[in-house]
Amino acid sequence: MKKSTLVLLILFNCFYSFSQELKDVLFKAYSSKDSSNYYFNLAKSKIKSKDDQAQFYFCKNARFADLNQYDSAVFYGQKAIKILENKGDLNSLMTVYSNLNNVYNNQGKYDKAIEYSLKGLKKAEKEKKDGWISYFNTQLSRDYHDYESYEKGIYFGKKALKMLLQKKDADAGAIWQTLNAIAINYDDWNKPDSALFYHKKVFHYFKGKDTLNIPSTYNNIGNTLLKQKKYKEAKHWLKIGLKISEMKSDASKNILNTRFFYERATLFTNLATIESELNNFSEAEKLFVKAHDFASKSKSAEKLRDLYAQRAKFFTKAKKYKHATEDHEKYIKLRDSVFDAKRAKTFAELEAKYQNEKKEKELLQVKSKVVERENLIKKKNTQFIILSLIVVGLLIISYLIYRQQKLKNKQQKQEFELKSAIAKIETQNKLQEQRLQISRDLHDNIGSQLTFIISSVDNIKYAFDITNSKLDNKLSGISDFAKSTIIELRDTIWAMNKSEITFEDLQIRIHNFIEKAKIAKTDISFNFTVDSQLKECKFSSVEGMNIYRTIQEAINNSMKYANSKTISIDIKPNQDDIEILINDDGKGFNIDEVSLGNGIVNMKKRISDVNGFFDIQSNENKGTKIKITIPKKCKKV
Repeated sequence: MKKSTLVLLILFNCFYSFSQELKDVLFKAYSSKDSSNYYFNLAKSKIKSKDDQAQFYFCKNARFADLNQYDSAVFYGQKAIKILENKGDLNSLMTVYSNLNNVYNNQGKYDKAIEYSLKGLKKAEKEKKDGWISYFNTQLSRDYHDYESYEKGIYFGKKALKMLLQKKDADAGAIWQTLNAIAINYDDWNKPDSALFYHKKVFHYFKGKDTLNIPSTYNNIGNTLLKQKKYKEAKHWLKIGLKISEMKSDASKNILNTRFFYERATLFTNLATIESELNNFSEAEKLFVKAHDFASKSKSAEKLRDLYAQRAKFFTKAKKYKHATEDHEKYIKLRDSVFDAKRAKTFAELEAKYQNEKKEKELLQVKSKVVERENLIKKKNTQFIILSLIVVGLLIISYLIYRQQKLKNKQQKQEFELKSAIAKIETQNKLQEQRLQISRDLHDNIGSQLTFIISSVDNIKYAFDITNSKLDNKLSGISDFAKSTIIELRDTIWAMNKSEITFEDLQIRIHNFIEKAKIAKTDISFNFTVDSQLKECKFSSVEGMNIYRTIQEAINNSMKYANSKTISIDIKPNQDDIEILINDDGKGFNIDEVSLGNGIVNMKKRISDVNGFFDIQSNENKGTKIKITIPKKCKKV
């Protein structure tokens, strides 16, 4: 049952000693879009009894709940409960319990949500109010579903359904809510047949135009079919749900309704998931944007949790691993906030009463300070005439002080800017000293150890007559690996010693690498050109190292596997980008048939980290072409 519906029910049918004048003002306060505060202030002035006060707090609770202002909704709801529990207005009390249940459920605080559902259920059973008993059983079914305790959710849902079906005049909307709660528990419990059975039972009670009132049923059926990988069928149901939701939003666009955001978040998340499963990545990404917008507006922990889980899978498929990791971390954070061990223990201890004495005490302190301040203002008013004479004199003195202070502030500002500049330079110097120290440690310690390893291995080879070819090859491999590691270490030290790397530095480094490659592979011809316009550009040390390592890996791959005679490296500007072209005339390979190794995956990752684009093309006996495009965001030296 929607909160707005409950509020109107209470306002028009259930207030016993509630004045008609105050009722009219509170109705305007609740339903007004722009003048709500005005009417609430007007209503406050018309409070004449505890009943009036209770209904005032009750309406404030409902209003703030609809606006997703949860702290205020809880504050006024608890104030209303304190009066209503002793006033005999059962419907108002139960409605506040329901509102607080919805508030805590949306926040993902399911222990609190279940606490208020249980309070309402116990009160309803004590008063023998069947309608409220079935209602709070349905609420518990939904709460346990959101907490992923599906067996309990189905238990409470079936209790509610049994009661409703025994009544001859049972409300179709209440039956729908209960069937929906049971079905979604079965759905997420991986029992799709049972879920579809209960979802489709809804259509026994809603036919023709009445189905416009149940867009979530279409969405839930679509969600179940989606999990069964029946994408075409699922999309059909989801599209109907979306159309109904759009019609409802057009018809009630001036009414604040968080349920609308909740429904739309679910619909767009499911539609986006289908497009992702069908590898329609562009369409999926657009739909996920809409889903995120509505999930954020709904302020529902459940909807945000579902969105992050599905979008993380999508980004993984789309190979956007950074975004996938971020969404997965958000999903885990939300799950951890809901499913921690302490909260799980609290579920077993919900019989205990929750106290908010600290918050009440703080509010009383604030109120006391306000009263104190009002008394102080009254006292100061009696002294106004005397003080006014003093003020005239102070104004003159203040003007003189102001002029002096203004000059002082200007001087202090200049001093502060100078100190900030000096501090910045000192920080940069310290960072550079630390980088140099680390570089020295790497060179002196690790470098010398690697050199010792190479020397030791070579001495073993020369000192002993090794006849075992496998051992000889193994020792040669260790020596070569250590030498390669020293080269890699020197490249790293080179990058660490520079806060920024110019393209000219990069060119020299690549040139040195190619010269060494020529010595190792005398039968390969290398062509290396860099456009002169790029020599005035520079990168951060990390960006420069990523570009260098990628080019190095591409050349190594050509030398090791391609059997090429010529390798060409051409670096040139292209409008707003920098293009790096690496071609060889080797034997090539069929990209569709060959599984790409870690080397190419690492190259793609390095270029992605500098916001670039990596493309590789190869055909058998026609060589391999690699094209790297980097945004021209380098600064001039």
